[in-house]
Amino acid sequence: MKLFSPKSNAAIGIDIGTHSIKVVELAGSYADPKVVAWAVEPMPAGAFSENTIANADLVADTLNRALLKAGVKGNSVSVAVSSSHAITKVLGMPADISELELEEQISIEALHFIPYPIDEVNIDFEVLGPSDVNQAENDVLLVACRRSIVDDYIDLVEEAGLELKQVDIDTYALERVYRSQESLAATSDQPVALFDIGFFGSHLIVFDADRVLYSRHQSFGAAQLIKLIRKEYGVSAEEAQEILHSAQPPADFLGAVQEPFVEMLRQEVSRALQFFYSSSSYSNIDSLVLAGASCVLAGLAGDLEVKMRTKVSVLNPVANAMVQHNRDAIPAVAPSLPIAFGLSLRGLM
Repeated sequence: MKLFSPKSNAAIGIDIGTHSIKVVELAGSYADPKVVAWAVEPMPAGAFSENTIANADLVADTLNRALLKAGVKGNSVSVAVSSSHAITKVLGMPADISELELEEQISIEALHFIPYPIDEVNIDFEVLGPSDVNQAENDVLLVACRRSIVDDYIDLVEEAGLELKQVDIDTYALERVYRSQESLAATSDQPVALFDIGFFGSHLIVFDADRVLYSRHQSFGAAQLIKLIRKEYGVSAEEAQEILHSAQPPADFLGAVQEPFVEMLRQEVSRALQFFYSSSSYSNIDSLVLAGASCVLAGLAGDLEVKMRTKVSVLNPVANAMVQHNRDAIPAVAPSLPIAFGLSLRGLM
């Protein structure tokens, strides 16, 4: 399965996360998408271990429940592997060589930096366009991923009776959603940072006007928020989730839980950005965009904006889409849908 497959009519995106599976089916066009099906299904304990599928049967059962809940009508699917499992590198290649010569040269270059036997890896590439450094070259994005990881996703989708059209990288699915929303674009020459808060980990991605500049995963996520709620109110993990999503949280929730979490988030974002600054020529960002289920906290972006003194927004993938399925329920989960939405958008390109 190629990581960059040709365009197809597929418009189902499936985000197989360690804490839940998100499904989004889009119709219409890339510029005018319509959400015709969506669902979020919790992942049972033991399904994943260290961001890798540990129990394929549990994941398959969860996927089937998600598809049934969503009521998808299509058949062609796009999924994403975590960029923590992928190796990406931009190479400069002569602009005048043939496609066959390019493939051969890419294969040779891959041997120099892929730390696995080449027969255990799926390799693909995409020509990005003319190089800014050398006019005689094109920038070519090379992506490699362990074949065993890609095969797990192929098996899951095929066992569900669907056809896998594309295997993407989560970074590019998030980038696709970000770039589809003009309101989030930078208003200066500085890059924009996106901080996707997963359950067990987070992902910082930094964009300029054209491409991804930086990507880094770290061990901070919504699990810390659930831990704060459990400690403060002496409740179970399930009850903590109910409090988090309640329309009427406890009266002291803001001071006892949300403010400490925002400070933890500020520290983690600042630490992640320092790694970016130390490896680039930048020392500042234009703005910060948040994604992930934790963003349902009312006022989270505003609270963080005050602490960081930087514009902070929440990535809402359905902001510019017509929602035709379960419209009233989607605002509560929209911040957790960007990867699935971005994968589905790819089917409309």
